[in-house]
Amino acid sequence: MELAVEGRLAIYFDNDFDLKFVKNPLLIIEEDRIVEIGTYDKIKHNLSGHDVIGDKNHLIIPGLINSHTHLAMTVFRGIVDDIPLKTWLEENIWPLEAKLTEEDVYQGALLGSMESILSGVTTVNSMYWYPEFEAKAISDVGLKGIIAAPVITGITTLEDAIDIVKEHHNSLEETIRVSLALHSPYTVSISDFKAAHKFMKEYNSENPENPEVLIHTHLAESETEIKDSKKFNEKYEIPFPSVKTPVQFLDEIGILDENLMAAHCIHVNNKDINLLKDKRTKISLNPLSNAKLGNHMPPIPEIIKSTRLVGLGTDGPSSNNTLDLFDTIRFLAVYYKGLHHNPTLIKAEEAFRLATIGGAKAIGWEGIGTLEKNSFADIVTINLKKPHLTPNFDDKYLLNHFAYSMKGNDVTNVISNGKIILENSTLLNRDIDITLDEIEKITHRLVSMKSENDSDSALLFQSKLHK
Repeated sequence: MELAVEGRLAIYFDNDFDLKFVKNPLLIIEEDRIVEIGTYDKIKHNLSGHDVIGDKNHLIIPGLINSHTHLAMTVFRGIVDDIPLKTWLEENIWPLEAKLTEEDVYQGALLGSMESILSGVTTVNSMYWYPEFEAKAISDVGLKGIIAAPVITGITTLEDAIDIVKEHHNSLEETIRVSLALHSPYTVSISDFKAAHKFMKEYNSENPENPEVLIHTHLAESETEIKDSKKFNEKYEIPFPSVKTPVQFLDEIGILDENLMAAHCIHVNNKDINLLKDKRTKISLNPLSNAKLGNHMPPIPEIIKSTRLVGLGTDGPSSNNTLDLFDTIRFLAVYYKGLHHNPTLIKAEEAFRLATIGGAKAIGWEGIGTLEKNSFADIVTINLKKPHLTPNFDDKYLLNHFAYSMKGNDVTNVISNGKIILENSTLLNRDIDITLDEIEKITHRLVSMKSENDSDSALLFQSKLHK
């Protein structure tokens, strides 16, 4: 059965970043693509046995894109909070992660995928361990996703990561892609960065029929990143360039280019922003997670003025602590107004752009983040009959409502790749209650393990990084 979607208004950016509004819209879907979009009265004659979903009280938008997250970290939500990033990561998260099993990661990513769908996300870019199991979870609920082939020098090998790319990139009905996930400049050596970049360029050149593989990394996330990166490379007797910032470091070693997706970009200056623009580097901004970790805030108004290759991410559900992208959208739209005493910063339209077409550009996935004809049928409908979305008698209010009022639980229907995966706010592909029970068991087991019984791998993990 082919699908069609109706509503009160459709809003989207096209691939030229022009904002489009379609009143009384009808979207006709064939297989995994939108084959027609227009006003209901003008194209209803093309309906032929289509199953029409939606409602005249629904806003239609593209599926949202979470451009940087760690899906499986749902298992750590709420158990380690209110401490600095370095302490949070090195003394709490890494030892817990060393105890994770493949099944833990699958269940954690399964919950993360379901939570994403419930708040209108149809594509995720996730960096985590056991990527094959994240891929299975993402696919099992019907999302699109980029999984990580992880590289941390001394812990994982680039060779293993390359094998993951070769086996899984553009797999599972072409809904799963793989990034070379070089964790950060302070956990990956210059040698591994250069070798990964060389492989990535060669692979993309030799496989033009496939979407390009990207390098995904955390960049300029902490104030001590240059000092920590230099110290890390000294362990391997690798000379470190004389640079002042992490962005300039990656540029100096030849990594900063259009195939790099950099998450965070908090500690960047004007020279860095110009470098990111000139090299067409892709950026994922995660302001809500940055704020919660007390990790300073990226200069987002300056970044989005400079480049459009920018998306929004939640970061992990253990540092945000939610995968509801609407929370991050609202925070983005209001925070910088107060910080700079300027209510014109980060307008509603810009927040919408970053969550949709901007996210698509940031992860290098063509045909998503928009409702244009021939784009992928990744579509969300939102019920406008809610107290916090009223009044809405004039369509011009709806973009403001998107940025400042909407919540994830306003999402009513989600279509991903032409298939309904959320209908009337109910998940279709999995019983969420079963997964919730599994997560309770997993997290209880993990936190019940006393610190003195941490596995050797946890201690080894930290000692190799900080010896």
